[in-house]
Amino acid sequence: MIADKLISKHKRTETGEIIVTLFEFCDLNCLFCNQDHTSIVGMNTIIDKINPIKSAIFSLKQKGKKRFSINIMGGEVFSDNVKDNIFEDYSVLIKNIKNLPEKIELSFVTNFVFNKINRVQNFLNNHKDIMLMSSYDPSGRFNTESLNLFEKNVKIFKDRIISFNVIMTKKNIEKFLKNDVPFFDYIYNKFDVYFDYYTPQENAKLLLPKDFELRDFMKKIIDKYPKCKPFNNFKDKNKKSMSCMDTFTIMPNGDYGMCNILLTNFDDLKTTKENMEQKWFDDYNCLECEHFSRCSMGCFLSNHLNSFRTQEVCWLKEVYDYVDRS
Repeated sequence: MIADKLISKHKRTETGEIIVTLFEFCDLNCLFCNQDHTSIVGMNTIIDKINPIKSAIFSLKQKGKKRFSINIMGGEVFSDNVKDNIFEDYSVLIKNIKNLPEKIELSFVTNFVFNKINRVQNFLNNHKDIMLMSSYDPSGRFNTESLNLFEKNVKIFKDRIISFNVIMTKKNIEKFLKNDVPFFDYIYNKFDVYFDYYTPQENAKLLLPKDFELRDFMKKIIDKYPKCKPFNNFKDKNKKSMSCMDTFTIMPNGDYGMCNILLTNFDDLKTTKENMEQKWFDDYNCLECEHFSRCSMGCFLSNHLNSFRTQEVCWLKEVYDYVDRS
């Protein structure tokens, strides 16, 4: 496909991202999450995840990836309801990953809503090079109690945190536009913050923002929180890779694939990653755009939903035009 060849030559990153979902059990029930948080599938096969990790690395190497970031997540890996022996399995998996010959950055993803602090501290003390990633979402994630616990633990583990993600759902966007984002300024001032696209799930009609809503939101963030990624380098006109990292996703049951594996519940939208990329190029005439070489592009998965687009002009082009005029 034309898009695949052009993206591979000009827009793909050298780093391949692998997200390992060990299991889906979690104490939260975020509105935008596509997981079954009562499920314990995968808890007894944590060590076995090394095999799909090896397969993912091999596949990403075929795409030209030279470095790899592996993000290990749940569910909630540090949940108070996760038994101690599971932490032992974490350690074995970490050891097996470190024994691989490739250059790998390894992180654990947590929601920081847990009370067994000493157990997590001991685990991190035993793995001093493991860093933490988390998410902040002002809508659909916290109640008052869980938000307070989140804030407390973020401050406790601040030296091990590398970044926070914010999912650009319609509801989160509304909260930011109203400045109703408690604790976000603390996060922004101390950590890297990355605004990520919403992965469609059963609440997509409620949560998937339209293109013009993303456009207006991005302008707001660029003006108020200019350090946030990927917007922090929008003013730079040099050639840039796209924000999509060709993420390889490993599921709790051992299934693995590119991001379109997450469309399992959308039976009418089964497609390949390459087809989604080609659709993006066809829809937005990327090669005719003056911003193509530096454009971060968007989420091919979200764009694949017909309900996403409302206008002919590309909303990202409008954002880059806005930045150039500023």
